Amino acid sequence: MKGKWPMIYLDNNSTTQTDKDAATKAFDLMVNNYGNPSSLHHFGMDAYQSLLNARYQVSRIISAKTEDIYFTSGGTESNNIAIRGAAMAEKGHGHHIVTTSIEHSSVLQCCRALEKEGFSVTYINPNPVTHTICASDIINAIREDTILLSVMQVNNETGELLPLEEIIQGVRDKNPSVKIHCDAVQGYGKIPLKTYALDLDFISASGHKIHAPKGIGLLYIKSRRQVIPLKYGGSQECRVNPGTENVPLACSFGIAAEKKILNMQKHFDHVLSLKKHLTERLSGEFGCIHINSPENSSPYVINFSVLGHQSSEVVDYMSMKDIYVSAGSACSKGSPSHVLAAAGYSRSIVSSALRISFSEYNTLHEIDTFADTLHKALK
Repeated sequence: MKGKWPMIYLDNNSTTQTDKDAATKAFDLMVNNYGNPSSLHHFGMDAYQSLLNARYQVSRIISAKTEDIYFTSGGTESNNIAIRGAAMAEKGHGHHIVTTSIEHSSVLQCCRALEKEGFSVTYINPNPVTHTICASDIINAIREDTILLSVMQVNNETGELLPLEEIIQGVRDKNPSVKIHCDAVQGYGKIPLKTYALDLDFISASGHKIHAPKGIGLLYIKSRRQVIPLKYGGSQECRVNPGTENVPLACSFGIAAEKKILNMQKHFDHVLSLKKHLTERLSGEFGCIHINSPENSSPYVINFSVLGHQSSEVVDYMSMKDIYVSAGSACSKGSPSHVLAAAGYSRSIVSSALRISFSEYNTLHEIDTFADTLHKALK
């Protein structure tokens, strides 16, 4: 409760409420079972076993081998280790990288930094008609000297589901040696992605998108020989990401992942009903709404523009009513959406865009309250 009304939180693509069981687990490992997992005494071995169990728990969502999971501080670090680490490991075979222009800033900025070091990067734009990424455009960009493709599973602003299966198959047929990285931060634990079904070399995920604390993520690496570490130190995380492991947060991540495995379809169906209800209200009751999310996008998010109204003004109005929404990616700090701009939308659509992102904790009543409040905001 913040103020006179119950808070309505509809910014779950930015971060989620930490699950109480996950928080309790982290607290216990901070104040009671706080051993260093590298220590050889029993207290340290207990911590090591807890970390091993957490690694198993988070691996199950993508059906990965436990030994192929490396803990990181979050999606940004995972993306940087995968992209920069793979580029450095493969630069003897080529200097060309392919990605899309709608990726998270941690992917785009990493690629731009590599361009300054002599790598060539091709950025694939969405189709100007459909406003979505076409698999054929990515496949056509693959060259003989291409060493890496980085493509997201779910776009963090619009919820676009990229055609991973078609992309991966096409890339493997054209140049089997290309390493493929998938930023699955917005899909992990929400949209099925399995390593046995998709031939991926790297997968990034983040705990705080699925009700684990901030500061913990993972990177799946099919073979750790495929990356050069970004930093050097001890033998933790098989030297891929050295430094004393954050056992409390890793185990909290494990608890949250276990709950996602057990309830993934149930949560999917619930948020889908919320999104459908909100879409129907926006389309039927508002004359100034433009839906920016593709038709078959993730049920966890809807992006739309309130034409004639700056998104910042609507966000501020909602905030005063204890309703929390966003104008785009939290990492952009309020900058205009590069995703919508790349998709070819007009400045008026980009400047008036709102992102509503759901979790299993949201209710139909909250969605109706948001829609009713939006009506009042636009009067």
